[in-house]
Amino acid sequence: MKIKAISLAVLLTIGTATSTSTMATGIPVFDGGNFANMIINATNQATQISNQVSQINSLLRGNALSEQALRQLGLGNYSGLVSQMSAQYQDLNKIMTASKALSASVGEIQSQYQQLYPNFQNMKNRSPEQMYQQFGKWSDQLQDANKAAMQAQSTINNIKDRNNRISSILSESAGTGGASQVAQLQSSNQMLGVLAQQMNDLHTVMASSARSATEAQAMAQAEKDAMRQTWKVRNDGTSYSTNVGGNKKF
Repeated sequence: MKIKAISLAVLLTIGTATSTSTMATGIPVFDGGNFANMIINATNQATQISNQVSQINSLLRGNALSEQALRQLGLGNYSGLVSQMSAQYQDLNKIMTASKALSASVGEIQSQYQQLYPNFQNMKNRSPEQMYQQFGKWSDQLQDANKAAMQAQSTINNIKDRNNRISSILSESAGTGGASQVAQLQSSNQMLGVLAQQMNDLHTVMASSARSATEAQAMAQAEKDAMRQTWKVRNDGTSYSTNVGGNKKF
């Protein structure tokens, strides 16, 4: 039958620039190679982000002034600075946790995808229903990770803004005594700027990957519908032939 000729192995060919196109039959064609590349890129970016966050955390915590040192500087806004630094550490913990979770999430998808579809087009052992479930899970996972990335990006911006406020307080109240800490804060802000861009890039890749996974679901659903329709036509035709055969009508 014609529909049988449109196997999942053929549907999942590699070589188009876009993740999904549509065949003349109306069944979307998923580009498994492109999806694999996006997931690999997302995994690499998430790993870089996690490493960058660790460096920033070490820089800010390693050069932070103790409460005793702050008192010795004779800061007029001592309590306000302590409050700012406390909030800073809380936000650092948030992005540390988020970056590790992002890296683990996209890494898991990459591992599962490579295990199930090692050459990105060997789908013969996967039914449309299996594909629908698998890519649905990955789509949800990528969307959740993307939301976490956007929240982390907002937290990064909060840390940058707070660094500026802390630097301003140190510059105005501590004078030369806080100069080294101001320099470190400025250095960390440069790193945070890079981190924010990396997080934005990861957001873009994960959003595209989630759309691609959703398109793979659509392909699997279309294949399921086509198979169901073929079965229905075949069985309805058999039933009709049996009935008319009994009446010997040709």
